[in-house]
Amino acid sequence: MRTKISLIKVQGNAGLVPLHHQQIVSAFLEEMIQEAGHSTDRYVFSSLKGTSKVQNGQIRYLSNKVTLVIGSGDQEFLEQVLLKIAAKKYHNIGKLNVMPKAQESIPDPEFKTVMKYVCISPLIPAPAITEEGAEPVALDPMSHEFSDMLYNIVIDQMEKADFSEADLNTFAEFEVTPDAEYIKKLNEAGKKYARIYKNNKNKAMIGYLLPFTLHAHPTVHKFIWDGGFGLYGTHGYGMIDIVQPERKKKKPFNPNRGGNRLSRPRREN
Repeated sequence: MRTKISLIKVQGNAGLVPLHHQQIVSAFLEEMIQEAGHSTDRYVFSSLKGTSKVQNGQIRYLSNKVTLVIGSGDQEFLEQVLLKIAAKKYHNIGKLNVMPKAQESIPDPEFKTVMKYVCISPLIPAPAITEEGAEPVALDPMSHEFSDMLYNIVIDQMEKADFSEADLNTFAEFEVTPDAEYIKKLNEAGKKYARIYKNNKNKAMIGYLLPFTLHAHPTVHKFIWDGGFGLYGTHGYGMIDIVQPERKKKKPFNPNRGGNRLSRPRREN
């Protein structure tokens, strides 16, 4: 399940947070989790959303309202954390001072075998580098290795979440297929789909922001929807959202097409 939290910026506050602010949001949530006294390693959260502009490597929120989405498969955990957030009048998230205003449950989509997703926060398929001086190397997201690494992560997480061996065997059908056209356009424009990010221990890792299709059991879709896809969900990585189908554009009204339908025949006296 997921919940969107609406926060109101305190007047007179600069409203500044780092461009990549997963660490400060993680610290804020960790404080709430400790107060709630109910912990889990399966939750994920978004970045802070609101009308903003980038200024000297930081985000300045221009709107009074910012939102944060939290997800977890542990309903009791999520409810307890949300209660703690709502109970306090003010919160400091880095240099952003806010007041909790509202909480809204986000309904789950209808999970099918094949789903199209977009990354709300970077997707991490490999552990952070712990060796001094070493740098992480980006994988080709179109490779089998990329998909296999994510599969191994999900199965390991589901095993730790007490899914049975019989259940895990039914989840063998699994394939991640990034949007090839999207990657092609980024490459042609000289833009990156993979960047170096830092986890809560300031260790470097490669994160990917790209749309993709996942072929997997609906239970797997539900699992990664609730707790994140890939590694470091509790650090603010791996939150995904479904790709909404494009609406068909309405054709402009042409009053002369097929005759003038608005005019009625004149009645004869």
